[in-house]
Amino acid sequence: MDSRYKELSDRAFKLHKNNNLKEAEEIYTLLLQINPNDINILNLYGLLCISQKKYVEAIKYLTKAVIFRPNAYISGNLAKAYFEAGIFDKAIILFERIAKEAPSDDIYYSLGLSYKQIKNYNKSINAYKMALNLNPNHFSALYNLANTYKELNKDSEAKEYALKAIAINPNDESVNSLISEIYSSEKNYNEAIEALKKCILVNNKEYLYFYNIAIYYSKIDKKEEAEKNYLDALKLNPNHVSSLVNLASLYKENNKNESLKLLEKAYKISSNEETLCLSLAQVYRDLYKNSKSKTIIKKLLMNNPNCADAYMILGTNYMDEGKYRTALKNYEKALQISPNNLNFQHCKATALKYMGKIDEAERLFKKIVKNPNSPLQSKLTLAMIYLQKKEFEKGMKLYGQRYLETTMPEHLKEKIWTKNSKLENKNVLIYSNCGLGDTIMYSRYIPYLKAICKNIAIQTDKELVEILKYNYKNVKIFTKSVQSDNYDTILQIMDSNYALNMDFNNIPFSEGYLTADNNKIKQYKKLNIFKTNKLKIGIFYQGSKNVFRNRAIPYKYINELTKLKNIQLYSFQIENNENETDNIINLKDYINDYSDTAALLKCIDMLITIDSSIVHMAGALGVKTKLFLPKVAEWRWFNDKKTTPWYKSVEIVRQKKAFDWSKEIENLKSELDEYKK
Repeated sequence: MDSRYKELSDRAFKLHKNNNLKEAEEIYTLLLQINPNDINILNLYGLLCISQKKYVEAIKYLTKAVIFRPNAYISGNLAKAYFEAGIFDKAIILFERIAKEAPSDDIYYSLGLSYKQIKNYNKSINAYKMALNLNPNHFSALYNLANTYKELNKDSEAKEYALKAIAINPNDESVNSLISEIYSSEKNYNEAIEALKKCILVNNKEYLYFYNIAIYYSKIDKKEEAEKNYLDALKLNPNHVSSLVNLASLYKENNKNESLKLLEKAYKISSNEETLCLSLAQVYRDLYKNSKSKTIIKKLLMNNPNCADAYMILGTNYMDEGKYRTALKNYEKALQISPNNLNFQHCKATALKYMGKIDEAERLFKKIVKNPNSPLQSKLTLAMIYLQKKEFEKGMKLYGQRYLETTMPEHLKEKIWTKNSKLENKNVLIYSNCGLGDTIMYSRYIPYLKAICKNIAIQTDKELVEILKYNYKNVKIFTKSVQSDNYDTILQIMDSNYALNMDFNNIPFSEGYLTADNNKIKQYKKLNIFKTNKLKIGIFYQGSKNVFRNRAIPYKYINELTKLKNIQLYSFQIENNENETDNIINLKDYINDYSDTAALLKCIDMLITIDSSIVHMAGALGVKTKLFLPKVAEWRWFNDKKTTPWYKSVEIVRQKKAFDWSKEIENLKSELDEYKK
């Protein structure tokens, strides 16, 4: 019997060791039927039950073994069974007892794990440290100690022990992942990236590593690297919503259509995710798909009626459509949820402005800008309200801050002219951090600046370099792509009148302060397109859709003008001219920059235009012009009804009803029908 029993015991142990658990279990059961008090078999069977996750049975057999032989080894196995069963208090009692009787690094490590499970972090940390006192190279103790400190937001201590762990095993995936988190908390994104790259060397199938690397690259403005890693994450998990949304955000500025595709895919996967819905609605709005944008937002609000950002985006959609009252209601709902949100307050004030409630808008903008964290755009909009009311000093004091939101190089921003500084006898760079029309409009002040400064130069957009060089031959003029020299002062061109103390009561040169290249004029007048006895009418009706959509005149109104027999229309539309008929001669093939535009303007009898840069060139040249202004127009046109102090040759036509040009076009048709050269 004894030899047979020993043979079975040896066989069971061998099977157990080789992971043939079912066969080993059968023999253990048989052996315990023969000898129920065999301590060795009770212990081995208990360990087998732990490996099979049969924790109740494991505790039963190991408890019996401990009763017969209460040594540290078997007690430790019972403690592990309690731990795995989630009975942490009993596991702790046993581990504490064993640590006193037979201390070891593994027992203290297990004690640390147990205390962590009941969120007694101080005792957990102490236990890990006791393990490390006995074995400074206990890798798991180092890692778990670092991880515990990280959970407690003690990044300095976490980093100390994580670096010790990684020194022992430089390629460990878990520790490198933890180190990446720690570096990220320190905003040391380069090191965070390197740690995750080590994780990928071990496990290149984990999409979250690529996703987090992409996030870190975005933090340090390495967009190409971020894009690549988001794409790698999506190769591993094509339906990872966060990667889709973040990649869409990268594409938002330069590739809105691709951004939209990604967001639409993400939306199909998770249509209730708030951030995704807001992002998709915003891109729809940016692509002028207001109806789809509103649909997304309205669905979101059904599920989450307290989403303030949703009301804000919904309001902005209504602003695009000229439904200012409805927009205002939505902004007010956003403010009911988040009354101190300065961006929401800004939107409300803007809606009031477009509704014509200028005084109310002004009061709200004043309140907003008192807050030191107020949006820069609020200060600029308040400035424009002051300027529109011809309150020159108050307006210019705020308006001078617009350089903060431009892409002007930082080394130039450091030398920006302020009201307290002088220009006399200084080397001054006049910088165009504004639209083309603004530069044309304010170039009238160049002779005055030249008279008081030691030297001036103008850095502007490439479209204006040639026309400005033609008119200001003794002034250095160059593009923004050229590195500027070392100037004493940088003057924003739209601060020129402020620097010269020339307010709106003494605007110089109301016409003819610019001239077109005479050779180009002669060259263009020889073209067959201009050989007609009809009135030559230039038209410009659609500018950038991103800038004040309310300015554009829909093409259906322009098409009405083609029915007039006594006129020939010449389109200055370089873009957005897809609907033009053969009755309109498009001039875009003759236009490379504004020197060409200027010469072509001198070949026509009249220009009909919306508020865009071309009206400034026509006015500066003295070309007869009808300027169609929306109901709520830019500050520079003040509240003038028909004429403007900026340009003698420009006649203002103000819209009566927002987004409706029907009456104004009918009046224009009647006038042109009777107009004689």
